[in-house]
Amino acid sequence: MLLRKKIQYGRPGSAILDADAAGMRPENLVEVRNLQTHFFTDRGIVKAVDGVSFAVPKGKTIGIVGESGSGKSITARSLMSLIDPPGRIVSGEILLERQDGQIVDIARLDPFGSEIRAIRGADIALIFQEPMAALSPVHTIGNQIIEMIQIHEDLDDKAARDKAIDMLRRVDMPKAEQRIDAYTFELSGGMRQRAMIAMALACRPRLVIADEPTTALDVTTQATILDLLRELQSRDEMSVMFITHDLGVVAEIADEVAVMYLGRVVERGPVDDIFEQPMHPYTRALIRSIPKLGVRGRHRLEAISGMVPHPSNRPQGCPFHDRCPEFMPGVCDRIVPPLEKIGERRDVSCLLHSDVEALKAASEQETTSDE
Repeated sequence: MLLRKKIQYGRPGSAILDADAAGMRPENLVEVRNLQTHFFTDRGIVKAVDGVSFAVPKGKTIGIVGESGSGKSITARSLMSLIDPPGRIVSGEILLERQDGQIVDIARLDPFGSEIRAIRGADIALIFQEPMAALSPVHTIGNQIIEMIQIHEDLDDKAARDKAIDMLRRVDMPKAEQRIDAYTFELSGGMRQRAMIAMALACRPRLVIADEPTTALDVTTQATILDLLRELQSRDEMSVMFITHDLGVVAEIADEVAVMYLGRVVERGPVDDIFEQPMHPYTRALIRSIPKLGVRGRHRLEAISGMVPHPSNRPQGCPFHDRCPEFMPGVCDRIVPPLEKIGERRDVSCLLHSDVEALKAASEQETTSDE
């Protein structure tokens, strides 16, 4: 029997938690705890997200960074339970404080059920990387925004249309009253991105997930969209989860950073701390690869050696050890480093900052008990 036929969606247990049982910090809107999202294929299990933990503070922006294949987008889609078959969330928690104060574990919801549909758009919205893939080419942008509004709010067609026009104005869409009846192919790339942002923000969600929203745009339009997101966040006091491979963008927009590699968070902390004192070799390599402003003459960027392996071909030990310039033979290729707290607000998953001897002893004890 194929593995994909064995997938069962939804997980046992109540998804609604009281505040004491959830144990969420009051300053956080979302807390992701040891999230694992796997894909069950004919060739085996692909662990796209393999034990990710981070928090999204209220009214703040967290940047999720890493190369392609690090699991950033699957993590984002997990927060909205939008994992395409044969994938599913297999363990962990995604705790969300809803607008009514109720705490729900999204990881326990049926991805096809009414509960998660009520959350999508109203509590969490997703801005996709490519508007042409997210917006329908056969419906006007107005129809699509109006539909989103009427799913979550009891408004008649005129009131919903008026609100859609207002949303287009808020994202600085030129001639919003006319553009509302435009199709996506009639708009420029920047206008399409504004239309998608307007649709995402139509129901004033508490969290907006922006998945590489400026990658396909030119530099000028990219700067404009980033300024727009900052302005809207400040105005509506919403939280933003900004996913990108570009650390330069993260430095500009984020309050906190989580660096991902091969389905795991390898470092997280305040953005200034991460840039001023990166602790993981992978984070340091990403920062060295950023073009330096103010450097005269030719300046060669430091590329990271090798490539991110496929999740089904995960190296033994530290996932980054086969690309790491600080690799310790016999250690990094044998022991999986835990994500450990370094100071009050920093976490890092690297054996350079761990008690290696203690981890060796624990690994040997576990091996002995298995035998």
